Amino acid sequence: MMGVQGAACCVLLITVDGPAGRSLLSALEAATIEVEWVRSLAELHAHAARAGASAPALVFLDLELPDAAADQLVPLVRTYFPTATTIALAAELSGELAARLLSQGVPSLTKPVSPFALTGLALRLSLGAGAAWPQRLAVGTGTAHAPGERLKSLVDTYAADRMLSKQQRMILKFYLDGRNDKAIAELCGCSEATVYEHWRRMARKVGGAHKGDAIADFHRYLASM
Repeated sequence: MMGVQGAACCVLLITVDGPAGRSLLSALEAATIEVEWVRSLAELHAHAARAGASAPALVFLDLELPDAAADQLVPLVRTYFPTATTIALAAELSGELAARLLSQGVPSLTKPVSPFALTGLALRLSLGAGAAWPQRLAVGTGTAHAPGERLKSLVDTYAADRMLSKQQRMILKFYLDGRNDKAIAELCGCSEATVYEHWRRMARKVGGAHKGDAIADFHRYLASM
């Protein structure tokens, strides 16, 4: 677990101990977001009951915990963490289930979801959240801005610091809007291979080699502000 020492937990990850959970945990930690991971219903009960356990601002909830049914798990999490934003993850997400979750105040996403996209979502939510998130993620510039304006300003500053081209800056902004490489390619009027080559060039500018290195660098940059 990484992040601001002594701060409240930002993200609670509720999912089985597997490759997908570990990948998301690594992506969140690379962005220096405070995160705790519970891997079973028993661990969830223990976490909620633990004296001094910090309340999360955001919960990523895998509905496929082996020892809990979704219709029991969601109300339990909402009861334990009523002030948290809870986002459900499910491999098979019918319209009926999605509507039922939404009626409980829980938006949902169909798995698999890129860990970098979920980390980007966590950062976007942090930029618009209140004191539950660490102030170093909330961009304390002394001037009040809407969350979208703060993020745009940060992207522009980051792009200037890293000497990103106009096309690379656009690709980063589309990524932060939740677009995958295929959608970004369509919006930019180029191929997916071209988009990925831009990611590689962005990564090389920060000492990396792949798309994930570029994204991790941006997340670290946000967390340092």
